[in-house]
Amino acid sequence: MLNNKLYQTSIYFLFLIPFVFIIGIAVSETLVLLITLYFFYKNKNLEFYKNKIIIFLIFFSIYVAVNGYLQISDNLKYSSIFHIRYVFLSIAVFFILDGDKKILLFINNKFLKYLIVFLFFIFFDSFFQFFNGKNIFGFEIYQGRITGIFNNEAILGSFLIKLLPLVMLILILSNFDFKRKDIFLCFFLGLYFLTIYLAAGRVSFFLLLFFNIFIILLIKNLRKIYLISLGVMIFFIITFSFLKIGKSDPFGRIFVKSFNQITNHLFFELDPNYYKNKENLDLKKEIIDNIRVYSSDHQGHYVVAYELFKKNPFFGAGPKGFRFYCRKVDYAPPYPNAVCSTHPHNIAVQILSETGLVGFFFYFLSIFFIVLNILRSFKKRISTVDKNCFLLISAALFMNLFPFLPSGNFFNNWMSIINYYYIGFYLYYFKKIYEN
Repeated sequence: MLNNKLYQTSIYFLFLIPFVFIIGIAVSETLVLLITLYFFYKNKNLEFYKNKIIIFLIFFSIYVAVNGYLQISDNLKYSSIFHIRYVFLSIAVFFILDGDKKILLFINNKFLKYLIVFLFFIFFDSFFQFFNGKNIFGFEIYQGRITGIFNNEAILGSFLIKLLPLVMLILILSNFDFKRKDIFLCFFLGLYFLTIYLAAGRVSFFLLLFFNIFIILLIKNLRKIYLISLGVMIFFIITFSFLKIGKSDPFGRIFVKSFNQITNHLFFELDPNYYKNKENLDLKKEIIDNIRVYSSDHQGHYVVAYELFKKNPFFGAGPKGFRFYCRKVDYAPPYPNAVCSTHPHNIAVQILSETGLVGFFFYFLSIFFIVLNILRSFKKRISTVDKNCFLLISAALFMNLFPFLPSGNFFNNWMSIINYYYIGFYLYYFKKIYEN
């Protein structure tokens, strides 16, 4: 089947989807459409639709469509109605990967060198901006953050952390010699991690730490490489911070600013004698009263989300209902300390407020299913390659659904594409491990 030119093209498009996002979301959407059309053109039976995971996803997309159609009265409803197209993306990815066992050879021959060159360019461009103040295209540091090729969009860290599981997957599938080339890989991953740090995306950085912990604990033959790479990143973080190297301050934004926002700036620029006149109980009460959930703005978003949830706890305010509500009140909600935005900036809060307990059931069941099958996979007699790939994709999905950090808009185009893209890989490896 690899001799089939149309199939080869579909493989190219499949692996290019996340990377072409640097050009624009419209390009990613176009590739999604093309491989989905390829699936409908080539698939002649209904076997894929009998998969229990796919049935689950279809039911969720139907719920999203009906909920949005009934509750949202402006143009925001249309994205909900067509949410099912992302399910077809997952099926198309599954279909292409399952189409020919020699696909691994194709990946080996075509992708790895281009991928490494592409990523080293991202690293070099980002470091150049960090040290010079402008990247090689003349884009300046944006609001104190390294953005590299993304210019005035501070999404470099988010882009790289969402790409990381796929990068590791391709390295494994390409038969990369982890033992003989461990020094190169430690250097490569050290730069990768450090670039995410320089981008100063707080969520991206903490997700990177989570991903590293996941790999170190669960994937034995990558443990040493990740520990060394993590050590390389920490060494340069300390060096850059101590010597005040660079044109931006990622340490200040990731750690100092986060601490100040969580404590509502209680400890920021206070009189040194402030605490001498405070009784212990008064000080404890003041600290507790000033604790915020991530920041005052984030907590304000959650106030709005909670009020929307209370109005309709079973079905929520509708997909993108948070934005719909904020449009109606001209982004000035009447609730005390409430702050409007386009979404609540937390995936669990968004699911609860926009799709209610019914939608949250789908969300909770998804996380439970992922964790359960991670544990079950260790009891299976499967190849190390298949197990590692399955664990990497599971980690990617768990990161994208992580409930305890701020997040992007769950129903955003890019977020939906990357989530369902990884679900397609998950379907493939789930079948290899549990159904074959």
